[in-house]
Amino acid sequence: MKVRFLFIILVGISIVMHLTYGKFISYCDTTSIYWYYAKNRNWNQKTKILVLGDSQIVSGISPETIAEIENVNLSEVLYIPLPSQQPEGILSDTLKSIHRLPYLRKVYVNISPLNTSKNSITDAHKQLYYSFGNFDFLQITEPLIRKAYFGNLTDISWKLVIQIFPYFALSSNLNRIFYDPIVQSDLSRRSLESEFIKESMEKKSGAWIWKSTGDDPTLQESDNFQNLDTSILAGKRELSIQLWNQMFKILDYQNLDVVVLRIPFSPKMENNLKEKNANLITDSVLEFLHNSNLQNKRVVLDFKNEFLKEYSYFADLTHLNQKGRDALAKILKRLLLDHTNTSAKSM
Repeated sequence: MKVRFLFIILVGISIVMHLTYGKFISYCDTTSIYWYYAKNRNWNQKTKILVLGDSQIVSGISPETIAEIENVNLSEVLYIPLPSQQPEGILSDTLKSIHRLPYLRKVYVNISPLNTSKNSITDAHKQLYYSFGNFDFLQITEPLIRKAYFGNLTDISWKLVIQIFPYFALSSNLNRIFYDPIVQSDLSRRSLESEFIKESMEKKSGAWIWKSTGDDPTLQESDNFQNLDTSILAGKRELSIQLWNQMFKILDYQNLDVVVLRIPFSPKMENNLKEKNANLITDSVLEFLHNSNLQNKRVVLDFKNEFLKEYSYFADLTHLNQKGRDALAKILKRLLLDHTNTSAKSM
């Protein structure tokens, strides 16, 4: 009897948490808010073009641009990048897409030092997945993804606990409200960002100029970043390279076209990456993808040197603003429209 009563209590607690935890999401950080709303993206079975990647895609390329380049309806573009995304998440989404999207013909994805190295974003991604990511059994059956997310039983148990009791997904965010004055002073802006992110999911598939709340945030050349040091991005995360290799093998096997993008960071970020030799791993991956393009199924576009003097194109160190997005869209259309039309004619 006691066991049954305890079970009923736990089920009741779980139901209440699932019904109410969304009311607290606006108190979370920007990336967590984005992941929360991204859980409900609509997967159209008639999708022909898949867009994957991290917040550089979110801020830098719109699904409308992709639809125009590929000459498809906007509804045929599945736009599912996530901030702090890593190759384990991208491989997971790729596998799910192959199983669910019978008309898929091309994939867009971005690669940068942020997803080829071991850095703080790698750890943040894992916690974001536990807290807000959609669970799929392929994340256990695919060895490399399992290695990234579930290295031991504790990891699996923690994901299960959060799935049942979602308040635990909010704990790290909500706890800081009580002791971190920076978070306390930022609550009103977080609430506003939450509204804009929600609207972007409903109307623009999640394309959103990073940190924009109706304005176009602009980086100034005079902005000072004393702690900027990209040395950690120079190191190789072996698992990331293995995950990328696995992804492109699968795309090759499925005979899918791929556009690989190295979206530019701000001038200060790019100069620091060059100074610290932090582009070497990413450059080697891009070079390999270009050189192994035996069937002409891949286009590799490296834009790291494209906007080295254009501070006004960036919202912050790592994200393009609306002006930068528009400038990149023009370049992409110029480079890819001819390629797309040529490919279509050859088919």
